[in-house]
Amino acid sequence: MKKIVAILEIVHYTKKKTTRFLIQRIQLTMILAYNCKLGANSSQEIIMTSWLSMLRSHYNFCLRDRIEAYEQVKFPKLGNYSVLKTKAPCCPLTCSISPQSQLGEPFKKSGKKRNAYEMQSSELPFLKQARPWYKKIHSTVLQQNLRRLKTAFENFFDGRGYPKFKTRQRFKSFSYPPNQVKLKSNKIYLPSIGWMRFFKSRNIPDGFQLKTVTVREKADGWYVSIRIENKNIPQLKPKDLEQVKTAIGCDLGIKKLLALSNGELINNPQFEKRLSKRKTIRQRRASRKKRGSSNQKKAYARLARLDQKIVNQREDYQWKTAHHLVRLADVIVLEDLNIQGMIRKCRAKQDENGKFLKNGQSAKRALNRLIRDCSWGNLTEKIESVAAKFGSICLKVNPKFTSQKCSHCGHIQKENRNKERFLCLNCGFFSDADVQASVNIGIKGLKTLGISQSNLLRVPQKVTPKPEATGSRNREKSVSLEVEPGNPQQLSLFEWRNGEAILHSESPVTAT
Repeated sequence: MKKIVAILEIVHYTKKKTTRFLIQRIQLTMILAYNCKLGANSSQEIIMTSWLSMLRSHYNFCLRDRIEAYEQVKFPKLGNYSVLKTKAPCCPLTCSISPQSQLGEPFKKSGKKRNAYEMQSSELPFLKQARPWYKKIHSTVLQQNLRRLKTAFENFFDGRGYPKFKTRQRFKSFSYPPNQVKLKSNKIYLPSIGWMRFFKSRNIPDGFQLKTVTVREKADGWYVSIRIENKNIPQLKPKDLEQVKTAIGCDLGIKKLLALSNGELINNPQFEKRLSKRKTIRQRRASRKKRGSSNQKKAYARLARLDQKIVNQREDYQWKTAHHLVRLADVIVLEDLNIQGMIRKCRAKQDENGKFLKNGQSAKRALNRLIRDCSWGNLTEKIESVAAKFGSICLKVNPKFTSQKCSHCGHIQKENRNKERFLCLNCGFFSDADVQASVNIGIKGLKTLGISQSNLLRVPQKVTPKPEATGSRNREKSVSLEVEPGNPQQLSLFEWRNGEAILHSESPVTAT
């Protein structure tokens, strides 16, 4: 998939009660990524599979070394012990010089101190002597494996989570550094593996320099991700705030994947729900096979291919949705959701005797499954990526009270919303609840940027719907309903469809 790696930052300055926003692009060069499927033969697949197993063991071994060194420096209560396994006493000869690693030589020949990556990289020749089967792996691939661990610890020190040991399901790729892989037409050369064909769906443009190449195993085969860079392409600048003509607010949902402030509703196909029956059948068949048999492996492979199909369908739909939003407006305002908190399990409840009570987790389980199927986080990332590619502005705002606030008068009350309908109890304005929330999200984003609200694309506000002629008695009738402020019973009298208020058939109110 073609992407542009660019970063859009909004820096907030406050001085003398004035707010200024500086929008700048940090990435100066264009980097594109092409994902293609490899046509590897059986012997090459065996080589790549064995590489993954050895690289995963090497990654976990080096991670364990860094954890021991880090915990040793982190906790002073360990006393005089320098090595946790042997409990050797701390002295100038046995003490860990680097707080992040204990493998390899701590100093270079020039006398400079090595960092953790360099120390573990200097240990690779001794690793190949002790375990000769690691000689089959290209040396640069082993170095990239250590760089992957280095990046994990850098993310940890930035507050993104402690590095974890990799299982077979979580370690599916290895990378080559620049100037190692060769490309020729629809063939690619991977060092220590050989030449192989790949499905070239698009021509790689000229003038780009080949960057890192990542080989990844998926359920339906092996794929290669080729990253190319061109430094001659001028920097893509986002639009200035004065050039912004249109803006749109987006409200994320489950039944409606996106509700836009212009009244457009983007449906959620729910790809996982469509194939749920087929997936259940394959899960049952796989679980009934003899454990460890080849038939069980084949059954789980078929199940994995079905999951991969769901992922591919969802990814394609999200890319198309992202491009559609960028075509609509210059500014896209999204809501900043805490997705991990929304799918978190309910807290356990206990009575006086210690017996666990019902906490609603069984009902919330289905909701969590729908939220995961929507994949809001991936959709947001794709929208930001496409917006950066075309120079649009993408902004996230706090969604607090956006579904309870009336955009017509600004009144906030929880009773304003009843499921998918919104009726302001102060001024009587009614609308679709999700569309109303998207309008408030767009207004928040424009206030943050300091742009006029007239640029926001929204549905024309109608307090009183217009009557529509009907040709049959059996058809639902459209009425001119006078909305009385502060009357919540009117929520059950009409149904909002295509910008008009439609009376329910069982409603006691007659048409005028």
